[in-house]
Order: sequence, then structure tokens, then C-alpha cells
Amino acid sequence: MGDGWDERNWDAVRRQEQKKQEVLVQASKNSERIRKMVRQVEETKTIGAETLGELDKQSEQLKRVHGEVDKIDNNLNVADRTIRGMESVWGSIRNMWSKGTSTSKPPSATEAQRLDRAIEQRQSSKIMQRGTVDAAPVRAEAKAVKEYGDDWREKQRKLEDQQDEDLDHISRAVRELKTMSMDMGYTLDAQTKSIERLSDRTDAVDARLAKSNVRVKRML
Repeated sequence: MGDGWDERNWDAVRRQEQKKQEVLVQASKNSERIRKMVRQVEETKTIGAETLGELDKQSEQLKRVHGEVDKIDNNLNVADRTIRGMESVWGSIRNMWSKGTSTSKPPSATEAQRLDRAIEQRQSSKIMQRGTVDAAPVRAEAKAVKEYGDDWREKQRKLEDQQDEDLDHISRAVRELKTMSMDMGYTLDAQTKSIERLSDRTDAVDARLAKSNVRVKRML
């Protein structure tokens, strides 16, 4: 055997270079898969933020409905005074000595505070203010896998570093999504309790209205 390079030596070199190429190609594919996961988790965060926004709109609607019930309550108070004055002289005298309006805080104000508190206590508000990452499918290092040379280990290292960075981002995003889901739960719980109180209030208004109708019919 001579000291020169024969075909077997060149075959070994080609196999080694091919192996390097395969490693870089696989690393590039892995990076692309991870970047796809990054995009998906960012899309999920966007959906979560939109859901919280819709919950806020529902809270505002609940506050308005409670306000409307306040108005009905006030109208019934005026009607009660009028009917009482029409029913008897003593009722008129009682109206003269009683206050015409209440100075206590309306129930809708308390409900608004409760619903607003559920929003203020959110931990995900700062999450919604953050920007999303650049979810490019493949970084420049991954696109250079066709190149041969001594720097293939550097290319592989850069790909692995990017993978680690993306995996860290996914881990943080998962924790943030957990926080957002907990905030959704808090808001939904506050809304559920507010709806239950609203139901009780509307039942009470219906009962008062029915009672007022009976009193009016007695005078006719």
C-alpha cells in the first residue's frame, strides 16, 4: 500500500462530509419544527388575549344591566310613594315626612366594583402587552446546510442554541397561558356571581311590580 490517497480514502472523506450534511439537515428540520411550535403558542396567546377582551365586554354589559335594574327600582320607589299617598291620608302624611330619594350607594355601583376588581387583579395584563417573537421558519444558519467546510460544528451549535432559545420561549409561553386561563376563571367566576345577584334582583323587581299592580287595582 502506498502513502498516497487512494479511492478508499476519498470515499471515507465523502462519507464523513455526507454525515455532517445529514446532521445539519436534521438539525435544520428540528429547528423548523420548534419554530412552528413557537408560532402556534403565540397564536394561542393571541386567542387568549382576545377571549379576555370579550370577557371584559361582557362585564361592561353586566354593569349596564345592573344600572337598568337600578332605574327600575327607583321608578318603583316613586310609584310606591304615589300609591301610598293615594291610598290614604296617613300615607300622604308619611310621604311628607319620609325622604323622597335614597342616599345609599346603588347596587350597580357595588357590582361594578366587584367586576372591575376581577380585572384589576389579573396577572396576565403584562403578558398581553408583550410583543410576539419573530417566528421565521428557518434561521439563516439553517439555510446554509448545503455548504461544506470546517465550520459545520459552528453551524450546528448555532442551530442548537436557537433551539434552546425557542424551547425556553415555549416554556415561558406555557406558563403565561396558564396564568391567562386562571384569570379567565376568576373573571368568569365574578360574572357568574354577578348574574346570580342580577337574577335575584330581577325577581325582587317582578315581585314589587306585581304588588304595586294589586294595590292599584284595589283603588280602582
